[in-house]
Amino acid sequence: MKPAALGAAIVTTALVFLPRASAAQKADRAAVAQGGEQVLLVYEDSAPPDCPSQAEFEAEVIKLTSKAHFTKQRGARLVRIELERRGNDVLGRLITGDGKNQSSRDVRGKDCREVGSALAIAVALTIDPDALGLTEPEIEAAPKPKSKPEPEPEPEPPAQTPPAPPAPTQLLRGGIGVGLTLESAWAPQMRPGAHAFGLLGIGERLRITVGVARFFSREVDGVSFGAWFGQGSISWNLAVLGVLRPFAVLGFEAGVVEASGSGLSTGVAAERPWQAASAGLGLRFETKDFFLQLGGSLLVPASRQRYLVSDPLGTARTLYEVPMFGLKQETSLGVFL
Repeated sequence: MKPAALGAAIVTTALVFLPRASAAQKADRAAVAQGGEQVLLVYEDSAPPDCPSQAEFEAEVIKLTSKAHFTKQRGARLVRIELERRGNDVLGRLITGDGKNQSSRDVRGKDCREVGSALAIAVALTIDPDALGLTEPEIEAAPKPKSKPEPEPEPEPPAQTPPAPPAPTQLLRGGIGVGLTLESAWAPQMRPGAHAFGLLGIGERLRITVGVARFFSREVDGVSFGAWFGQGSISWNLAVLGVLRPFAVLGFEAGVVEASGSGLSTGVAAERPWQAASAGLGLRFETKDFFLQLGGSLLVPASRQRYLVSDPLGTARTLYEVPMFGLKQETSLGVFL
């Protein structure tokens, strides 16, 4: 309907009169005798196009009950039908009786024909309560437009059990180890010695060792050299590649070098202090239970001793002098406690 017509009221009036004796009603008396009702239906010309016409309304009532007989005679019970457009809805009203005995019933819907059909049912039930097989009038309003179904919530994904966190790495680890050492600075030639140490590991990177080394005697031109050292080191794992861990190391050693021989006319024995720093690289294979490491370092002696020998004539010569730099190589095997 156009906006200008939204407020317009459509009034359809149906008048029902109980039959009275008159010459004009002789044709209707037979219907009344059969239990029928005479219905006077007045339909306004201003009804909108989407509402049923008077003939369509009458035909729909007759389909519902055979007791409805439409006539233009007056003199019976009054039944009035009103149709009114209110906004987007149509309001239908059934009014029966008059005065103090007047009663009404409303029907609301979106479509005028649907509301008209509901009013036709109401008129049929007013005339014949058994028209639809009901014990009392029941009016069904025009069906409400189906609301758009709400989308079903998406099923929640099954809860996934989070993977177990990795076992925390011990912050401090202790261990012990033994190995072989080769050094070339404190005596001529490079000969092996043994070492033992304790180890403290901090996290995955830092390793600290403290131990002792023993170099057994080595003979050079009738002179025997041996040594005892205390030593320590700090190493840092440059990378953690599974069990493979390259490292850099700084170390220090201090102890006593023992020298003895018969270069002079009488036997001679001497002890000389020894201190040296070292710096190097290595490769460590490390698991949670044990480790194996290989390393090489450059030695820098803190003091440079010189060892002299003499011939039978008393001429002295230098047998060995500690160089500015030396080499050190270590191979160690240990376990974590």
